[in-house]
Amino acid sequence: MGNVYSCGSCGLTTTDKGHLCNPVIAYVCKSCGTTTGDPRHICAPKLVNLKYSCSSCGRLSAKREMLCNPTPIAKPKKEKTAKKSATKKPATKKKAKSRK
Repeated sequence: MGNVYSCGSCGLTTTDKGHLCNPVIAYVCKSCGTTTGDPRHICAPKLVNLKYSCSSCGRLSAKREMLCNPTPIAKPKKEKTAKKSATKKPATKKKAKSRK
């Protein structure tokens, strides 16, 4: 497949840049299929796999060796749901009413 081009003015996408008034090479994301001008596009499917961030340039990666100064991304901890403790009240004896 050849390059995909997008018009910088109207946003039309095509593989033939001669049909566009302001052609810009577009990037088609392999994960979600979105056409964008930014090859650093981050979508939800990619976000799941990201584990490192470069503290120098800010790029994100799933592999440490792909970055110049990798720093682990802190994942938010899942909140534990508080278990309701099943405390039972001690049974009380009912007093029998005496009939006179």
